[in-house]
Amino acid sequence: PSFLSTQRIKENLSNSAILVNLRLLRILRVQRLLLTDRETFARFEQAMGMAPGQLKEYQLRLARVLLSIFILLSVSSGLIYAAEHEVNPQIPDYFAALYFGLTTLTTVGFGDIVPITSQGRFVVSASILLGITIIPAQAASLVEALLDLQKD
Repeated sequence: PSFLSTQRIKENLSNSAILVNLRLLRILRVQRLLLTDRETFARFEQAMGMAPGQLKEYQLRLARVLLSIFILLSVSSGLIYAAEHEVNPQIPDYFAALYFGLTTLTTVGFGDIVPITSQGRFVVSASILLGITIIPAQAASLVEALLDLQKD
């Protein structure tokens, strides 16, 4: 059938706004390389002209938490906008999607905006699950680094 042709699948994927939003996940490479491996980060500090060891462990973990929140919020907002903006009058622009993404990730969910498509509901479900797993884990890591700093 024509809807299964490789060319048609490639066209749909290349034009998809959803895949454009997923490009933000490339930032996770920076997080993995710079913020988890102390040795790699020391080389980055040196390249930036900073004294080695100038940044403390809690500062790296704080950067990791903020970067995780930014990535989750950006990707979930972009995906919900791509899935809903054409059919849902409650999400006319990206800022409404950003507001909705923030209330979803924090699991507040005021109920003033609701997804109406199955893709939107899937994005919301994934956002909630990621919001309740990744953010607390990152925050616990930050608290651990702060406690270690307090001991020293």
